[in-house]
Amino acid sequence: MNIEELRSNPSYTEVELDYVEFTEVDDIWVRSYTMSKAKTVLSQHVHAHDHITLVSHGTVEAWQDGELLGQYKAPAVIKIPAGKKHAFTALTDNVMLCCLHNLRGTGLESPETLTKEG
Repeated sequence: MNIEELRSNPSYTEVELDYVEFTEVDDIWVRSYTMSKAKTVLSQHVHAHDHITLVSHGTVEAWQDGELLGQYKAPAVIKIPAGKKHAFTALTDNVMLCCLHNLRGTGLESPETLTKEG
């Protein structure tokens, strides 16, 4: 199953998440958020620069350009290359993800999202 098939599966819910917390220190921008229910899909989106996603609690499937990268159980770090669509599916309740972006030299105050699919 690819991410498009998963997104259209009625037993999964795609949501726009409220950010739990975000902060920036020494040009490192951190956004953490919780996916409270298993089978929640975080929308695909693209950033202009590489970043990492830290799975700090729970288990997720990570998707890149619509294809499954694999399953990641906390603690785990997922590298997301610049220009790649990425999405996450919670496999357990109460998944906590933290995205870390190095903004040094970008001139940005927060990570640039190039495109977003809803």
